[in-house]
Amino acid sequence: MNGKFFSMQNDIFKCGLSVYEFIVYAYLMMKSDRKTMTCYPSAAKIAADCNISISQVRKVTASLEEKGFITKEMRYRKTASDKNHQTSNLYHIEPLPTLYRGTPSVLNTHSLSDKEGK
Repeated sequence: MNGKFFSMQNDIFKCGLSVYEFIVYAYLMMKSDRKTMTCYPSAAKIAADCNISISQVRKVTASLEEKGFITKEMRYRKTASDKNHQTSNLYHIEPLPTLYRGTPSVLNTHSLSDKEGK
């Protein structure tokens, strides 16, 4: 394959994400370092690249964090006046949840059927 690309687990489609959650999750996956699974785009950058509002980015990242898809770490830098100024967040992409809304994920289902010899 030529060009830039990234991959995501197929099970993401079984997780019941909204369109905005899916777009932002895919964007964070695309931007993440493959070894650390972290990235640090600003809310404004996510909004511009995903063609959504900054307030929507904040709602969606909070929702993704609450659902266990990402964790968000606030980052700070000292200003000239020795005050803390928040910079962009550091996003950690978490493994897909094994349970979502009380239903086993496809990953969990496959591991059960493999044990049963199916």
